[in-house]
Amino acid sequence: MENVLNLLQILLDAGLLFLCLERIFRNKNNPFAMTDWLLYPVVVFLCMAARVNIIAGMKTPVLFPRQGFEIAPANNFFLLLFLILAFAFVSSLYYKPEDSSYTLCGSISIFSIYLSSRVMSVIIFTLCGATGNVLLFGSRILSVVFASIFLFSPIFEWCNRIMRNGGFSGKLLSANVALVLIVILSAFSFDLAKITEHIQMVALLLLAIFIFDSIMLIYNGRRIQEQKRIRMIEQYVPIVEELISQVCSRQHEYNNRLIAIEAAVMSSESLEEAKQSVSLLASGIYLDDNDRELLSCDSKIIAGMLYEKIKQASLLQIDILVELQNGFKTGILPETEWIEILGILLDNAIEASKSGDTIYVQSCKLDRYIELTVSNPFTPMSNTEFVQLFRKGFTTKGENGDRHGFGLYNVLAIMERYHGKVITRNETKNKRNYVVFGVKI
Repeated sequence: MENVLNLLQILLDAGLLFLCLERIFRNKNNPFAMTDWLLYPVVVFLCMAARVNIIAGMKTPVLFPRQGFEIAPANNFFLLLFLILAFAFVSSLYYKPEDSSYTLCGSISIFSIYLSSRVMSVIIFTLCGATGNVLLFGSRILSVVFASIFLFSPIFEWCNRIMRNGGFSGKLLSANVALVLIVILSAFSFDLAKITEHIQMVALLLLAIFIFDSIMLIYNGRRIQEQKRIRMIEQYVPIVEELISQVCSRQHEYNNRLIAIEAAVMSSESLEEAKQSVSLLASGIYLDDNDRELLSCDSKIIAGMLYEKIKQASLLQIDILVELQNGFKTGILPETEWIEILGILLDNAIEASKSGDTIYVQSCKLDRYIELTVSNPFTPMSNTEFVQLFRKGFTTKGENGDRHGFGLYNVLAIMERYHGKVITRNETKNKRNYVVFGVKI
């Protein structure tokens, strides 16, 4: 009977580890397949391998001892290390992450979530006075609840994104919870009685780790955004300076024309003669509408990117008309995210347009919101077709299709992170149908 109860504990432990494994290595928009359940027996086997105890000469040679496994799926440091490396091996074979360093850090993060949820649940049940099977099974069920709440929350998506994109520091922060808890468990010899004697110290240490990691993750997230912004400043601000220098170079011409107009008016003998002279001298003196919009944009990075896209489209004999209202730097969406959204929408519009077409880029402020749209000529699309375009990996490009299908999906992901809305509709402009893609935030 005791072996059966211990086996049930192994199944619960494996279930929690399997849940962490799926959420960390399986992208949320990549649907969960039935074949993924084949990993669960593998996780069960690993947990059993770490817990099995074979004693020669006993009637029941294979035992699953309880001592030392009340919190962790192993009762010593080396077995935990074995499990971490085993999970890294399994995840690299099955999920095939592009970043090999993420494979190891992701595997350690599995145990960060597992051990922190187990320790918190054990602390709660111990403070409530639970002992025996109530403590062992109740804490395991509660740890599944804790881990599920975290794994399916926006906080986890944010932490996982930083771990993927945050470089060495982001990966280290994602793993240090497991490392600290493993050190604590090793110091108390994985003995639950010793741990409960110092439960307050363990709880305070765990709280300190969470606070420290939260502060460092926020700092790291801001650092990533700042690095992206610096790269974009280096890329796009010189383009704006090019636009400004072009306008300034024409300033001398404007001044000379104004002097000539003044002289013509003064020397004209009639109003009609003055009109003709002014009309002749004023021809060609104007600031392009796009240049005026870009120069008045409150974000020089966005203005630089738009100016570059306008020049790129002009080489294909495609016009881009810009109409902007300021507000890009005052909203919750960083300039780096605006750049990514605009770049994706404009690239798609240029690819879908033909020579002689006109693309419209418009932004307007609606109360507290900013609405940005990009319109290009195209055949009318249904709501189903619009929705399909935002699916990960879906593409209408036949060649090199594996490299496409991520643009609009990324736009949707950004809007989900910042609680914005994606805009799709058909519009009629100049007796032609235009498809409109945009965001509202």
